[in-house]
Amino acid sequence: MNYCLGIDIGGTKTVVALSDGKLNIIDSITFKTESQLGAESLVARIKENYLLLLGKNQINEGEVAFCGVASPGPLDVKRGVIIHISTMGFKNVPIKEMLEKALCLPVFIENDANCAAIAESKIGVAKGLDPLVYVTISTGVGSGIVVNGKILSGHLSSAGELGHVTVVPDGRECPCGKKGCLELYASGTALAKDGSLNKGKELTTKEVFDLYRSGDRQIKEIVDIAARNLGLALSHIYHVIDPAVIVLGGSVTKAYDCFKEPLMEALKEYTQYIDSRDFDIRISSFDGEQVVLGALIYGKEEYENYATKS
Repeated sequence: MNYCLGIDIGGTKTVVALSDGKLNIIDSITFKTESQLGAESLVARIKENYLLLLGKNQINEGEVAFCGVASPGPLDVKRGVIIHISTMGFKNVPIKEMLEKALCLPVFIENDANCAAIAESKIGVAKGLDPLVYVTISTGVGSGIVVNGKILSGHLSSAGELGHVTVVPDGRECPCGKKGCLELYASGTALAKDGSLNKGKELTTKEVFDLYRSGDRQIKEIVDIAARNLGLALSHIYHVIDPAVIVLGGSVTKAYDCFKEPLMEALKEYTQYIDSRDFDIRISSFDGEQVVLGALIYGKEEYENYATKS
């Protein structure tokens, strides 16, 4: 195999990356997802940027073996369908079929957090550790679980939907239809929204953390509450999975110094039978590329199985 294509569909941005056969990324393009334009528009822009990468690097379409795709969930991985991404407005989108038609490549799709978990397990800060749970905190919240070197997808491919674990019963209404979901309290989106309401002006997540570092007491309370809710959710992971390590990734973890202390306090408070010294929480060493790398790793494994059966 000469070249491979990896795609990371995110709530804010989408990455299209070309790699060689050993999965070393040669070149990539990042563009705004703009999910409000619809799935067909997104697929068209993925194709446009894929062709741009081919032309720029003087690669023929026939030299690319497969496409590995990471997408928020929940997904039906077997059918390649996005079941529902509440933050993007996507519902029952046959993304695998759409991309295969547009790119003329075999496409293999997996949950984005699962892809990141694969990358961390194979080549990241958690290499050699098992079980592993990767938690992404960005536009939303999600997680990927690796047990015995394999993704734990669950019966309906919906394992790891940590963002929709209830942390506040009868709390805020989530677009998923439930109330009190974690990502309504601990995601970058939630922090920006809560900070904006508190200050009476629109703030980004980064600006919220800047205010935290400047000593703003009201913002500190908002961040502390978010961190404690995240700690509560992570305690459930320890009780159910008993992981060797939890890896945190996503844009919000760039401000880990702001929420590490209340997070660890909540973990100690809510987790039984585990000594606080046993909490191995690590921050991803990747600079945002772990998801697309995981999509490439997953895609290659699935492609080799696909090629063997063909």
